[in-house]
Amino acid sequence: MRKHPSILASAAGVVGAVLVGVGVVYVTVACQDLPGILGPTPGDTSPRTALGVVGIVLGLGSLGVAFAWVRRP
Repeated sequence: MRKHPSILASAAGVVGAVLVGVGVVYVTVACQDLPGILGPTPGDTSPRTALGVVGIVLGLGSLGVAFAWVRRP
């Protein structure tokens, strides 16, 4: 019989996916072109690389926790 993933594992997966998505946006989009909710900086044309990398790493870690939680015996 197959177990259904717990709410915490699902939440960790959703949080991880969102963090990876926001991290990729921060790495690839210039600060002045970011949507208002992500904190644009007028006149700044460089991406927020450090913040994007942190978001991607935390997101991948959260996805790993969710995967391990679902795969545990």
